[in-house]
Amino acid sequence: MAFQIIELTLDANDHVIDRKVVPYPYPTRKGAVEAVEEVTAGHARSGYDPEHNFWWAVTDDRDRLRFIIEAV
Repeated sequence: MAFQIIELTLDANDHVIDRKVVPYPYPTRKGAVEAVEEVTAGHARSGYDPEHNFWWAVTDDRDRLRFIIEAV
């Protein structure tokens, strides 16, 4: 089973306004997690929500992003 990263752009009310699939599938969940953590570390404000199992970040342009991992 492979895993993919989904990047969601959210509005101020947490509604999804854009959805992008990172085109590279990862052979393990661990590989996908490492990739998400690398991407979110590049933002000044970012973190992980263990209750809902997603990573988040706020860009310099104040875009609100959420990253989830899905099995494919």
